[in-house]
Amino acid sequence: MTLNGSFSYYRGESRTAGSWPCLLAVCVFGLTLLIAPARARAQTDGGLPGSFSRQGAGARALGLAGAFAGIADDASAIYWNPAGLSLLTKPELTGNHITLFGGTTNDFFGCGMPLKSYGAIGAGYLRQTSGDFQRRETPFDAPSAFSITNTMLQLGWALMIPAIQTRSLPGRLSVGIGIKNIVQKIDTASGSGSGADAGLLYRNGKGFSLGVVVQNIMRPSVTLVSRAVSFPRVIDVAPAYTRVLGKDFKAALAARSNYYAARFHPAAGSELWYQHRFAVRAGLEARGISLGLGALLANYQFDYAVLLHEIAASHMISFSLKFGMTGPERAEELRRGMKRLDQEEAKRLARSYYLEGLDSAKEGNLAAAIGNLEKSELLDPSNKQVEGKLEELKAEAASQFSRQLAESSVILARQQYQQGNILISLEYWKAVLQVDPANEEAKQAIETIKSRLGGQESEALARAQKEIIDVQVSQFLARAQSFREQGLLAEAAAEVKKALEADSGNERAKTLLAELDQATQEKVAQLSAQAALEDEKKDFKASVAAYQAILQMAPAAPGITEKLKAARTAVYVKVKPEMKKEAERLYYMAVDQYLKKQYLESSKTLSRIFELDPGNEGAVKLKAKVEAALK
Repeated sequence: MTLNGSFSYYRGESRTAGSWPCLLAVCVFGLTLLIAPARARAQTDGGLPGSFSRQGAGARALGLAGAFAGIADDASAIYWNPAGLSLLTKPELTGNHITLFGGTTNDFFGCGMPLKSYGAIGAGYLRQTSGDFQRRETPFDAPSAFSITNTMLQLGWALMIPAIQTRSLPGRLSVGIGIKNIVQKIDTASGSGSGADAGLLYRNGKGFSLGVVVQNIMRPSVTLVSRAVSFPRVIDVAPAYTRVLGKDFKAALAARSNYYAARFHPAAGSELWYQHRFAVRAGLEARGISLGLGALLANYQFDYAVLLHEIAASHMISFSLKFGMTGPERAEELRRGMKRLDQEEAKRLARSYYLEGLDSAKEGNLAAAIGNLEKSELLDPSNKQVEGKLEELKAEAASQFSRQLAESSVILARQQYQQGNILISLEYWKAVLQVDPANEEAKQAIETIKSRLGGQESEALARAQKEIIDVQVSQFLARAQSFREQGLLAEAAAEVKKALEADSGNERAKTLLAELDQATQEKVAQLSAQAALEDEKKDFKASVAAYQAILQMAPAAPGITEKLKAARTAVYVKVKPEMKKEAERLYYMAVDQYLKKQYLESSKTLSRIFELDPGNEGAVKLKAKVEAALK
């Protein structure tokens, strides 16, 4: 869409901007006074070189009578002010068709691409054709038809300069340059030439902007037969001011000077938007009055303008398309979407979170990427693409963390060794090997340090390490005993295994692990019998709960996963459609509560879901996350 860039700039500015509105109003009024006599003495530009290139581009800009260089926030900026390309927030295509009188048409196609810290690039192609001309060699010859074709190809680049911090001129400044190639053809004669444009665009952040453009700063020169003709240099100073009017309306005033051929060609225009969707425009210049309409829907924009010329009306139509979503747009879409979640809406939001996660991953922000993909998985739990990408990013994050930890430990180990703290250095080198077992530098450093240690030092080090390990083991075993008393056998076993990793010969840990294994087997056997009994009774809700409990204690229990799937399928068949619908609604409520960190509320909602639909796959995954958050 051709206007999203300006919206991001103007959004939320409902206050006045000091004296700028008054100054611009004076400028517009003065230009209007100039336009009136200019219309009286107006001469056609048709005889001037390059007149085809001044027809304009984009129905929105033409609806403002061409007073657009001070706004220039879409792909047509390559034509009006190349500095405006820096305002693009996403890739954009635009095109327009103008019907002129006398069988003449004018077409423009433009595109722009933001490059983040490298500014933005753009391209434009303008073509004007006129046909039905006739020529004779002598008055007595039969006429033969010929046509006139003029084309202009433009390439541009723009960069936004960091904020200006002076009191007198706070704001942001953009600079842009453009090169062009002109080709003109009249009947069989043709010629071409190259030139360049330059522009500045200043915005003060309070609605005022000012564009200064020099078109043909390098003047194209075209030779059709024998004499080269140079295009005139055009200087345009274009102020603009935009202000929010209440909740739904936004208005803009714009003007231009446009000096070429030793005289001014002033113009002024205004634009009014309703809810960022519909626009009306009006403008005034020497050629006549222009009127326009616009409609904006997501990334699509349609504009129409008409120039009420003295001879005949000229009609202009343009269409613009942007690609993707900006961060603020996606955040707003997600905010709106969470209020009206259903399965279809949830999948659409899941897609938005997925794309946001991919963007974060490209920028190297793995934490944000994983967070967005986890939200996507919650909203669309059956999507294997999201699940796979999430696992991939988690593995990459873990690898990245290990590398960073190893690099940090290496630096500290070297520093301590250089300072003579060889025992501390030894511990850091051991930490390096824990995350990077193949690190040769760590292995050699450990051998070197051990060779430097005397017998007493080695014994003291061994005693200190043993004391540290004993404390760690005691802590692990104490937590394991606490979990066991609460009936959390899987959690208790996990703590005992940590103790054995620290001290593989600890007899107390071995005994406790054996006791936990025995208790787990007994509980699994009890639950398996209970689940089998419930299956016989066809009370599949109860059997699903039993199988889930088994897997929570013993994830590798043979055959339980398959039995759980079968029980869930049976439950799903038996659950009434209205109950499934209610469970689906409650699931997205639970997701919303989880994302808002309302874990207790989410847990209660999940309990209601399992009463309705025990086999709800998404609820099972979410329950694990909620329980982890509560712990």
